[in-house]
Amino acid sequence: PFNAWLFIQGLETLSLRMRQHSDSALKIAKFLKSHPKVKKVNYPCLEGDENYSFAKKYLKNGCSGLLSFEVGSFEEAKKIVDNVKIFTIVTNIGDSKSIITHPASTTHQQLSKEELKAAGVGEALIRLSIGLENSEDLIEDLKEAIESI
Repeated sequence: PFNAWLFIQGLETLSLRMRQHSDSALKIAKFLKSHPKVKKVNYPCLEGDENYSFAKKYLKNGCSGLLSFEVGSFEEAKKIVDNVKIFTIVTNIGDSKSIITHPASTTHQQLSKEELKAAGVGEALIRLSIGLENSEDLIEDLKEAIESI
């Protein structure tokens, strides 16, 4: 019964949380797209993304809190991950806390460079799962970490 009660409590605020995840992720994607040290941003609701037309058609209430971006090298990506202060460095996603992951050195570390490329995971790719924190705080955290490279 207690687990059911907890589940119901979570469902009651799900739409609010998803709106916050999506709104913050879009703000962060726009910031990253404008940063000169960021080579590419992957977020379907970001104008210019290869999937933008699909997102606009099918994802009318936002695109979730998941996005990724690429910088210049494996080393730069690792340095950014090591220099964030608000983001948590773990490999799960969809939490109320913001999460940062460098797949090439964590979840996909066993793959060769060729296998990474075939899987669409660049060595300089960083994956973000945006939580419920203030988006301006998250942007400032990323800005400082990116400036460290």
